[in-house]
Amino acid sequence: MTLSSFGGQVGDTTQPLRYALNFSTGQRFALTAPTLVGRNPQLVDGEERFNTVVIDDQLRSVSKTHMLLAAGSGGPYVTDRGSTNGTVVTLADGQQILCGPGQKVRIGLASTIIFGRFWVTIELQD
Repeated sequence: MTLSSFGGQVGDTTQPLRYALNFSTGQRFALTAPTLVGRNPQLVDGEERFNTVVIDDQLRSVSKTHMLLAAGSGGPYVTDRGSTNGTVVTLADGQQILCGPGQKVRIGLASTIIFGRFWVTIELQD
């Protein structure tokens, strides 16, 4: 199996890749469904089957519903949910992308997502 730079499969589409989220808090989760991250993540009308990751942030650098992490046919991506302090993707080459509210940004496996005073990386799950 060959992987593209964003973790999508090339040549074999019968088995989708599985991803794990590794947070700077020490939390680790499988990315099995779209996942909302924040101090108290809330779904909006029409959203179902979302996972949530609660970040204990006494300094409130993370918004209640800060971002959405998900994986599609093109690999994993992040969407800022209108957070106060923003979401920044740092790519493997050091380039940084500021995620605008509602903007879907593809993330590679060697990328780091910075949100508030925290960060998360995504890796392939066994």
